[in-house]
Amino acid sequence: MQAAKILLLAAALAAAAGSVGCAGGSAPQTRKTEFGNAAIGGGGYIPGIVYSKAESGLKYCRTDIGGAYRRREGDAAWVPITDHLGGVNSDNWNLIGIEAIACDPVETGRVYLSCGTYAGSNGAILRSEDYGDTWEQVDMPFAMGGNMSGRGVGERLAVNPKDNRQVFCGSRTDGLYVSGDYGKTWEKCSAFPVTGDYFQEKNQIGVMWIEFAPESNDMYVGCAMQNGECIYRSKDGGKTFEALPANLPGMYPLRADISANGYLYLCYADSCGPNAAVKDGAVCRFDTGKDKFEDITPQCGDGRYGGFSGISVDGSDPDTVVCGTLGFWSDRGENIYRSTDGGDTWTPFFSNTETNYQMDVSDAEWLDWGRGEQNASIGWWMADLEIDPFNSDAVTWGTGATLYCTRDLTALGSGKPVTAAFDAHGIEETAVFKVVSVPQKDGSPALYSIMGDLTGFSHLSAETRPDDAHFMKNGTASDLAAAWQNGNIAVYANDSKKAPLTVTTDGGSTWTPVPKLPERTPNGTVALNADGSVLFWVPGKLSAPAYFSTDLGTSWYKSNGLGLNARIYPDPTDPQIIYATCGGSIYLSQDGGTNFAATGLAVSDNAELVPSAEQPGAVWIRSGVSLGYSDDYAKTVDYIKGVSANAIGIGAAAAGNKIMPLYFMGEANGTGSGIYMTEDHGKSFSKLTTEKDGFGNLTPSITGDATEYGKFYFATNGRGIIKGQVKE
Repeated sequence: MQAAKILLLAAALAAAAGSVGCAGGSAPQTRKTEFGNAAIGGGGYIPGIVYSKAESGLKYCRTDIGGAYRRREGDAAWVPITDHLGGVNSDNWNLIGIEAIACDPVETGRVYLSCGTYAGSNGAILRSEDYGDTWEQVDMPFAMGGNMSGRGVGERLAVNPKDNRQVFCGSRTDGLYVSGDYGKTWEKCSAFPVTGDYFQEKNQIGVMWIEFAPESNDMYVGCAMQNGECIYRSKDGGKTFEALPANLPGMYPLRADISANGYLYLCYADSCGPNAAVKDGAVCRFDTGKDKFEDITPQCGDGRYGGFSGISVDGSDPDTVVCGTLGFWSDRGENIYRSTDGGDTWTPFFSNTETNYQMDVSDAEWLDWGRGEQNASIGWWMADLEIDPFNSDAVTWGTGATLYCTRDLTALGSGKPVTAAFDAHGIEETAVFKVVSVPQKDGSPALYSIMGDLTGFSHLSAETRPDDAHFMKNGTASDLAAAWQNGNIAVYANDSKKAPLTVTTDGGSTWTPVPKLPERTPNGTVALNADGSVLFWVPGKLSAPAYFSTDLGTSWYKSNGLGLNARIYPDPTDPQIIYATCGGSIYLSQDGGTNFAATGLAVSDNAELVPSAEQPGAVWIRSGVSLGYSDDYAKTVDYIKGVSANAIGIGAAAAGNKIMPLYFMGEANGTGSGIYMTEDHGKSFSKLTTEKDGFGNLTPSITGDATEYGKFYFATNGRGIIKGQVKE
C-alpha cells in the first residue's frame, strides 16, 4: 500500500507540473515519410518457403515473429507484405507470426496466410488477390502458433488445384477447416477424423501439412498422432478421409511432397522441433498406388544424428528429391541430401571425408560468425527447403538466422562444389531491444543496436549489412550506450556472469570485456558520459547501486546521493553533467557522476530522460506516458497536453535550426497511435506513420539519426530496425 501511495503522489506531482504546460498546438498533419530497414540480413527464424508452381520466379517465405515476404521475377530483394499489422499500441500485433502460406496454383495473384504468433488469442486468415499488396482479414475460431513448438512443419494451408475456390486450413487444436469461396468464409471439415494427440512443450501440434497429388488430385493431410497413424487421404475433395497404415510410431512426418509419378515423400523426426531436442528421424516414400511405405533414409557417412525436416521434389524430374536434417548440430550445420533415383541413393552436401559445397556470405559477412567466409555454416534449425519448380539448380532453405539458395545444385556429386549464397536480401527479422545513434565523426558508426539471439551490431552505415568484425556475438544484451562526443566509444551489458560488460573504443571493430568489476552480476543498465571518459553501470539485480569508472573498468566507485536501481542519463553537451532517475525523483550531478542531488522534480518510476544536445540543461522527460520538456536541468518541466508517449529520442536538427527534433512512439491530439516528431518543443507535431505502417510488435526504443536530419530508427520485435526518412 505504501508503494501505491508513493506512485499516486508522483502522478499527482507530474499532473500538477503538466497543468502549466503547453497545449500541443493543432491536430498533427501526416508528413510523407519513407520507411525501410537498417540492413542486417535476416537475423531470425525462417521456417517456411513456398514457391508458386504456376508463375516462374514467384515465391514467399514466412517468419515466426516478423511476418511474411514475397519475391517475384526480377525483384532485387524480398518485399515485406504484412507490415500493416501491429504498430504503436496495436491490438493485432499477435498476427505478425505466420504459421502457413498457400499460393493459388491457378490465379497466381491469390495468396493466403495463417496468422497468429501465440495461442493466447484466436488467429486469422489473410487473403489477397494482388500478391499480398492488399489484404482482407478473416478471423478464425482457433488459435495459431507462428512462434510456438512445431512452427517449422507445414504448410497448414493449401489450395485445391482442380477447384481453386476451395482452400483448406489445418489447425493445431480443432482439426481441418475448408472454404469454398476463396477463403472468405470457413467451416469445419467434419469428415476429418482427428485433431492430433501429440503435445510438445504443452502445445498441441495438430494438423501439420496438406498436399495435393499432381495427377490424381487426391489430398493428403499430416497430423501429429502418437500411434504413427499420421497421414489421411481424401479422394473426394475433403468429403471423406481414410487413414494410411501406421508408420513409425513415436515419429512425426513434419513435411511432405508428392511427385508426379505417384510417390509421397516424407521426412520424420521424433519431435516436431525446433525448440525440443530431436534425437531420431527417417525419410520415407509412400507408393500411392500400392499403399506401401519404404524407408529411404540417407546413409552417407556424415555422422548424422537427429531427424529430418524439409523435403522437396524437383518440378522437372519426379525422381529427383532433396531433403534436409533437423537437430544435427555438426560444425558445418545441418546437412542436405539430393537423390536422382527417388531416394534409393543420396549425395550429401558433406560427409566425414568430403565437402561438396561452398558458402557465399559476401553480402552479409557477419554470417561467417568469425570463421571466415569459406567456413560459414550451412545453418541450423533448417525446417524447410524447397527446389524452385522452374529451376533445378536452385534450392532455398531457411535457418534460425537467415535464408540461403544454391546457384548450381545439379552439380552436386560432380566433383565441383555447389555454391550456396546468402539470399535474405530485404528480409529483416531481428528482435531488437534498443537502438542508439550518436554523431558520426572519425569513422564512428551511424548506429548501434542490441537484440535477441545475435547480441547486436555496430552499423557503420544503416544501408549496409555489417561485417563480422562489427557483430557483437557475446551473450544476450540488456542495455547499450555510446558516447555522444566520441561515437567510437560504446558499451553493452549482457547476461554473462564472467563478462557482464563489454566495451569498444574503435566503433565496434573490436569488443573487449571490462577487465574488472565491483561485482559479478549479469545484465543491468549502462551509460557513458558525453566524451566517453566515464562509464556507468547499474547491475541487473533487485537492489543495485550505481557504479562509475573513469578508466573504462579498471577501477570503480559508487555514485553518492543515489538510491538503488537508478537509471543514468548523461548530458551530451557537458561531460560533467549527468542526470539520473531513482525512486520517483530526478537527480543531477555536476561533477561527472561522483555526487548527485535531487532536482526537486517528481516523476513516475518508469520515467525516461533524453537530454538534448541543442543547449546545456535541455532535457526531454517521459513520465509514465506524459511528455514534457525542461530547459533548466530538470528542475521544472512543461508537460504537453494531449500527448502520450511510450518511447522518445532526439535527432539531428535541420539546417539553420538549433532545435533538435524529438521523435516518439505514442499519440498526439487524438490523431491515433503512431510515430510522431516535434521540432518546436511540443508546440506542434507531425505524424510520420499511417495505418499501413504497423511493422508488427514494436519495442519501446526510438532515436533520431544524430547526423542526418529527418532520419530516425525504431526497434521492433521481429521486423528488425525500422528506418524512417522524413521527406520535405
